[in-house]
Amino acid sequence: METIKTKKEFDCIEMKNNIQAKIYDETKDMNFKELRAYIDNRLQNDSFWQRIVRNIPSSAPTMTPSM
Repeated sequence: METIKTKKEFDCIEMKNNIQAKIYDETKDMNFKELRAYIDNRLQNDSFWQRIVRNIPSSAPTMTPSM
């Protein structure tokens, strides 16, 4: 059976790889503290993440940093 390849209008794997490469380039020289601040900042400014956080019940266990 022959596989027919079609031209994709959107390639999610390519997008994921591009995003990962961009994040790597932005963070590769950071120490742990800088990386943690980078992640916290990105999450605070991410509308998708904020919607997730808003829907967490107040009775849910929380994680506290062990730093």
